[in-house]
Amino acid sequence: MMNRYILLAALLFLVAFSSCRRGGEEEHRGDVITKKILYDVPIVNLQLEDRSENDPNWFWENLPYPAGDKFVDNLFADARDCKIPIYYYELAGNYDHLERIPDDEVKKMFESEMTVSLPVPDVYDEATDNYVSRPNVDFKLDQTRILKLRFLEEWSYADGMIYKKVLAVAPVFSISIGGTELQEGYVYNAVKFWFMADASLLK
Repeated sequence: MMNRYILLAALLFLVAFSSCRRGGEEEHRGDVITKKILYDVPIVNLQLEDRSENDPNWFWENLPYPAGDKFVDNLFADARDCKIPIYYYELAGNYDHLERIPDDEVKKMFESEMTVSLPVPDVYDEATDNYVSRPNVDFKLDQTRILKLRFLEEWSYADGMIYKKVLAVAPVFSISIGGTELQEGYVYNAVKFWFMADASLLK
């Protein structure tokens, strides 16, 4: 089961940047550029008319449909059902060490902590010729909201190549709030857990 996620991560690395593999194992060499770099990779490009491989631009910030959507569905279900280990995510963490979330806490998180309440822009009321404030709207963080993956990696350089070591990966839940003439919209991103961690972070 874990091989599925490892293979997908390898595919994303090849698309995002150069990487080197021999005999199925990633080779790291040369000078270390950074021991830690954190960045997001979009995996669902909603601007594409067709997210499948039928579109010539399908690989632009996108995993092809339906394989990409199936991966996200499986990832969310496997994490929710405790079929794979997941780890605490801290926004201000240094990520030198990751701690596994116990199964009972995982179940509690998915049952009661996967909803966010977000402010929405005011709307215009023609009857009063005024903008009317609206209450916050609740949004569920489910698999349909996973539009990015967050990578924690170590990079090194040699002979014109950049070599990557994946330290951890996390799903990013994204919610787009539309704007009005009075207020701009915004994008809310949330990370609830890591689902993949290198052994060096678990010591």
